[in-house]
Amino acid sequence: MTNDRLNDIEIKLAHQDQQISDLNDVLLRQGREIEMLKTKLRHAEDKLQEALQNLPDGGKALSPTEIAARDKPPHY
Repeated sequence: MTNDRLNDIEIKLAHQDQQISDLNDVLLRQGREIEMLKTKLRHAEDKLQEALQNLPDGGKALSPTEIAARDKPPHY
């Protein structure tokens, strides 16, 4: 094996090591971001559930008759 060929192999190996390190950093960053987004999503779901429970009808789907009865004008 010639000296030039050995140097080429070492250079390629060094580049591959750097790429693996860079990819690892990206994966770690993405993992942290995913966990943060999961936490925010859970928080938003909790707030939505709380808001639905605070609605006058409790967040249930109403029939057209129930909606009309709920929204009837004050003179009836």
